[in-house]
Order: sequence, then structure tokens, then C-alpha cells
Amino acid sequence: MKNKKHIFTSLAALMLVASLASETVAQAVATDAGVDQTDQTTTDPSQTNDTTTPNTDNTNQPTTNVPSDNNTETSEPSKPNKPSKPSKIKTNFKGLSTKYKWTAGDKISDEVSLNSKEIRKVYLQRWNGKKYVNQKTYHTSAAGTFKVTYPATWYHHLHTTWRLFAPATDSATPAKSAKIGISTVRRYKIPKGYRQLHMKSLYLKGYYTSPLDKSLNYASSRDDYVKAFIKRGYQYKNAGTAWIDFTSKKPGTSVDCSGLVMQCMYATGIDPSPANPRWHATHEWGCRSFVQSNTLQTVSLNHLKPGDLIFYGQPQPVCYHVGIYLGNNKVLHSWPNWGVTVSNANFRTYYYAKRVFPVVKTQTVHSRN
Repeated sequence: MKNKKHIFTSLAALMLVASLASETVAQAVATDAGVDQTDQTTTDPSQTNDTTTPNTDNTNQPTTNVPSDNNTETSEPSKPNKPSKPSKIKTNFKGLSTKYKWTAGDKISDEVSLNSKEIRKVYLQRWNGKKYVNQKTYHTSAAGTFKVTYPATWYHHLHTTWRLFAPATDSATPAKSAKIGISTVRRYKIPKGYRQLHMKSLYLKGYYTSPLDKSLNYASSRDDYVKAFIKRGYQYKNAGTAWIDFTSKKPGTSVDCSGLVMQCMYATGIDPSPANPRWHATHEWGCRSFVQSNTLQTVSLNHLKPGDLIFYGQPQPVCYHVGIYLGNNKVLHSWPNWGVTVSNANFRTYYYAKRVFPVVKTQTVHSRN
């Protein structure tokens, strides 16, 4: 019994000690928590907006802000900004015409300016079908003005495309003009209803045809065509070309009278058909095709001009010979046993005349926009 009381007494003592220990710990925790709360309510000078804490001891000493640990490193000084470059002038062309319709052989020029006021280089470029190629170089005045003059190559084609290009400078951007189109108006134009001119060589497969005379272009006059027509006849004469019926071959070989006329037509870009070399190989009287043609102008024998065709034999349209009138009663022709030669036009009687190149007034066209 005594032992049981002793055990209960010991347990009670232990429980009392445990209870006292728990209260002590709780008080200690509460004390620490109070300290932490007090610390949190204290103002941190580094987080104030440049305000100062009043001096409680009434001294005149200012309160010093305590720097934060996070600002202990000194920041690097910022680099000064580089001065910006002045912006370049965006270059463009002013006063430039971009569409022309012009009579071949006449001069085309244009007064143009750039909006950048400085002396600079400008190229006139032509489109060759693949790219623009420099044709001429100009230099502007200090005010940016210059005069464009198009080279004569423009009228060797019906249509050409051009542009202006100004390379960049220190103060201005490069510039490309809009496309410039030139439409060529032929200087000598045969009226409708007559045989027309072609600016290319005419070919007939299997047969010889004279190439277009290289001196001819869209600026050629009627006189230029007549000279080329007669020149081709003299090339046959100077080559010692023989007369052989039904032929129209190369100089130095053989042609008959109408065969010579065909080759002179080819050399000036005129199609002599139906009297071409293939047709003529089976038709003896080729001159009759010309004398009956409504596409060749009929002229009076009293008003003959060099280059006209004169026909021998009557009654019309029966003829047996044709020659090219040279003026001063001379004719260039191909005659049996003589070959291609120059004779008096009245070595036989001629009765009719046709004009390959009608006389017309040149129309001047100068249109731009």
C-alpha cells in the first residue's frame, strides 16, 4: 500500500514539473514574438522618401540615413549618347516627261531637276530587254538642274524604254526615275494602199533575198530610200552580174531585168511579191507583175524621178522589159548579153512608169507628257 502511494506521488510530481516547463516555454515564445513585432514596426531609413526622423534630444544634429545593404555597390556612370547623323534627303526627279511620240531624226531634250541642291552625277539608261544600260552621263548644277538629250539610237527602233538614275551622295539617297517611253514616228511614210516599208530584212526560204541596207532607219527620208534602191542596183553592176532569164540571185551571179528590181526592193525593205524569186523561177515576164500592180504609183513619163520604174513594150500591160530610171535619160537594168548595165533610157521605147517611193510631205510629230 505504501508503495502504491509512493508511485502516485512520484507521477504527480512529474506531471507538475512538465506543466511548469510548458508554461515557461510558452512565455519565452511569446516574448520572442513581441521582440520581432517591435523590430518590424521600427522605421528603416533606407525606405523613406528622403524624410528625417525627429531628434528626440532636441539637438541640431541631422539624422543620417543608413544606406541599405543592397546599395553598397557603386553603379557605373552612363555613357554619353553619340550625336545622331543628319537624315538624308529623299531624292526624286522633277519636271521629267515620261512619254514621247516623236518624229525620227528630230532632237529630243528635256529640262530636269533633282530636289537635292548639290552637284551630282546622273546616268541616262536604256532598257536592252534584260537590264538597264548606261548611255550618257550628266552632272547637275549646284541647284540640281540638268538637261537630258536622248542619243540618236532611240529612232532605230519603233519603241524604246529609258530611265534616269542618280547614285547616292553623303546628303541624299539614290533615285530612279519612272520609265520613259519613246514611240518613234517614221520620217518617210509611204501612203496606205502602196507597198509599205519594213525595217528588217525580208527572207524567202530557199531563195536569195538582198539584206536591208544598213544605212536605213526610221529617220531615213525618201531620198535616202531612193539612194539605197539605186545603190543596190550598182552593186550588181559593179560585180559583173550576168543576165539569165528567170533568175534573181546574188551580185556576181545572174539576174534578169525584173530579178534585179526585186533585189533592189528587198534592199529597201519592200516586199516585191508576188514577183519574188520563187515565183519568178517559173514566170518569164516578171515585169508584168509590176506594171499591173495597184500598189505601185503610176506616174507620167513627163515627170519621172530617179528610182522610178520604166517599162518597155506595148500595149499595156504587155511589156517585155523593166529598168530603174536614174535621171538624165539614163536607166540601170539587166539586158541580154550586156548583163547589169547603165544605158540611155531611150535605147528602146518605154511606155509606162511606176513609182516605188511616192513623194509625200513629212509630218512632224512632237508629243510629250
